[in-house]
Formats: sequence, C-alpha cells, structure tokens
Amino acid sequence: AELMKKDLNLPMERIGIRDLDAERKLAEMGAESREFWVITFDDLLLKTPFTGDMRGMMSVIAKRYEYPVDIEFTVNFSQEGGYRVNLLQCRPHQVKGIGKRVELPENIPDVKVLFNSTGNFLGGSTTQPLARIVYVDPHRYSALSLTQKYDIARTVGRINKAIGSREETPTLLIGPGRWGTTTPSLGVPVRFAEINHIAVLVELAIMSDNVLPELSFGTHFFQDLVETDIFYVALFPDSCGVCYRREFLDGFPSVFETVVPDGAAYRDVIRVYDVAGAELELLADIVSQRIVCYAKK
Repeated sequence: AELMKKDLNLPMERIGIRDLDAERKLAEMGAESREFWVITFDDLLLKTPFTGDMRGMMSVIAKRYEYPVDIEFTVNFSQEGGYRVNLLQCRPHQVKGIGKRVELPENIPDVKVLFNSTGNFLGGSTTQPLARIVYVDPHRYSALSLTQKYDIARTVGRINKAIGSREETPTLLIGPGRWGTTTPSLGVPVRFAEINHIAVLVELAIMSDNVLPELSFGTHFFQDLVETDIFYVALFPDSCGVCYRREFLDGFPSVFETVVPDGAAYRDVIRVYDVAGAELELLADIVSQRIVCYAKK
C-alpha cells in the first residue's frame, strides 16, 4: 500500500487481484478511496511459463552441484509483458546418505523415554550417546520480554561455549520454535556460533497457547546444522504417533548455575541436566523413519 502511493508504476495486475469488496466497504464508511490488492501471483504462475522456467533453472544448477538446491532470485517485468529472472544466490542441500540401519529396541518402558517419533529428523541413521540436556521451557520463555528473550539466546551461547568438545560432552539442546530465528516470539534467536558444539538440536512445536511456531526446515540456518553434523529433530508433541515426556527430565539434577554462575535469573527458563549416569541415548533409523531418545539404565 505504501509503495503504491509513490507512483512507481507497479504491475499490480501481474502479481495480485483487486479486492473490490474492501474498496466498497471503505466507500460505505466514507473514508478516502484507494485501491486494495491481494498479492497472489496468479497471473505469473498460471498465465506465463514462469514455473517451467524456474524448474529448468534449478535442474541445471542441481545437475552442476550434483545436489538439489535452494535459490534466491528476483523477477522484473518488462513493459512488453515479459520478465527477467535474476539469480541472486543458490545453495546445495547436502543431505546425509542412508548409512547403516539402526535397530530400535521394542517395548521400552514409558518412564525411560524422553521422546519418540516417526519422521521429522535429519542427520541419517545414528546412535548418539548423550551426557547433557539443555532445556528451554516454552511457556516461561514465551512470557519473557523481548530483551529477556535475547538474554536467553546469549545464555545458551555461554552454555554452548562451556561444552567444549562435542565428543566429550555430547549435548542435546531442546527448546521452543525455530532456533536461530530473527523473531524472538517464534523461537530462540541464537546465532549459529552459539549452538555449534551441540550434538543434537530439537525444535519443539510449542510456544504459547495461541502461537504454533514455524520450524527450521529449508532455512540457511538449517543447512548449517546439516553441514556441521548436528543432528536435527522437529518434534510435534500433539501429533499422532509422537510421544514427548517432559517430566522425564525432572529425575536428573540441573547443573545450570554451575555452568552459568551468574544466571540465577533464568534458572527456571533454562535447565541444564546431567544425564550421563542414565546412559541416555538417541537412536534414529532413516529407513524406518523412527527415532527414540531413552535411558538405557
């Protein structure tokens, strides 16, 4: 609406449809008349070869990289009715292979399970022992101010730095929404360098009673996880076939204030659980698409 006021000769009919109902209601209210448009790209997608052109472009790039790619691009329209596509950036999706099959145990007692699920994980088949779990409480996080949410991200970074070696202290980080988001209301706004020592990253589809977060699939942040061998899990606790038992963690001591001595203000928002004694393990099999995190002891 602001751009339309600037006489930029925008080709609105190419990218949207006119909302005549909204214009009529505005006139009935006696307000200043103006055009209302809903951006749909119907004309571009349905009446031009744009989708075929993009499919061909991505196929050429994917063949060159030998991987599927995601791209960023702009489209500029000509007065003659054509368009020009400018490729700004492309990035290969370097996913893991199948690897060896992992046999998941059957009939694990519920009291020993943190979560199990089908699908929604990336990192191939894996057997990952865990020594520590860092947990960000979704509801307490949602109740924080904007400044406090950024504080949580920086505090997670300090915990990450204290891990040191991923091999010596394999750590699972679990929290609400999208890790690395620029919108703190949708997740924890960490920088990638603040989680780079984590072995397993779990995104919980829980924020607050009226917000369902969008998780990381397809983002550049997500690709960083894949490229640095951080195992990724998207967990949807309310979905069929998903078990998530938050209370499982209450049986372990929290060492948060040992790791962050001056972080007492956030000890109820962030918990750092020492789980080494329980022989906690994450197992995932990419063929069956099953994943479980449970205590062997």
